[in-house]
Amino acid sequence: MSSAALALVLVSVCMHAGWNVLGKRNAPSLASFTLAYGAGGAVMLPLVLFGPSLTALPSAFWGWLALSGLCQMLYMGGLAWAYARGDVSVLYPIARALPVVLVPLVSIVLLGSRVLDRWDGLGMVLVVAGALCLPLSHPQARRISTYLTPAMGFALLAAAGTVGYSLIDKQALGLMQGAGHSGLTAGAVFMVLQALMTLTWSVPLMALLPAERRRLPALRQQGLTMLVVTGLMMTCTYGLVLIAMALTDEVSYVVALRQLSIPVGVLMGVLWLKEPASRAKAVGTLVMLAGLVLVAL
Repeated sequence: MSSAALALVLVSVCMHAGWNVLGKRNAPSLASFTLAYGAGGAVMLPLVLFGPSLTALPSAFWGWLALSGLCQMLYMGGLAWAYARGDVSVLYPIARALPVVLVPLVSIVLLGSRVLDRWDGLGMVLVVAGALCLPLSHPQARRISTYLTPAMGFALLAAAGTVGYSLIDKQALGLMQGAGHSGLTAGAVFMVLQALMTLTWSVPLMALLPAERRRLPALRQQGLTMLVVTGLMMTCTYGLVLIAMALTDEVSYVVALRQLSIPVGVLMGVLWLKEPASRAKAVGTLVMLAGLVLVAL
């Protein structure tokens, strides 16, 4: 892997973990996450001028885009509501890692993808085992009720949303490339359109949820600059990965290195947000990371 591709992936890793921790610190809500994401997309709107015109895209693309925005909204809502009820150092690894296990399984069942080999299977077992270790900060936590909490439920919703948009985005990007886009321009344009579509889905839901309306004053206090900065971090993380993939032939290494955001997120939660550290959290993170590397490679 080239040094430029490596640097881009490492910056993406830090940005991804950083916006999650920043979101937790600043009163997480569906409103704060989706408005920031939409603001980032609005700032990067000129990117839609790259590649063929939007009118050249087939009608099926717009249906996939709408479904992708819906899944992205579920992801951000699940993530925000989980962070409002629990620690980033526990919930971020779960929401980040479980889709790596679930996407291949869903692909096999629904899309007829290749059957997993033994290393994939072992990696998935390690990811699940690591996830189960994360909440066990003390002996009293070793009971089933530890996992049956609203925070864990919302983290699973975020993971399900990630699975949905990951599979859908692949279909949408394929249609864009069929219409004349390169992989790079397709990723850049779709990144912007997805952000705006996510905001379109989120606004009516925010209006219906009293808890979200109550959080809007706190969001205004953060200011537009913080909103845009967070949004740019959210939108650019995947864009940097797309560029790194274009610069190297070793795509599997890029996928594996992206998982470094998990220990980075745990460290940020412990050191920056002063969340409790524990041996179970450290062991769970390392076991999960080992499993992710096996699946990615």
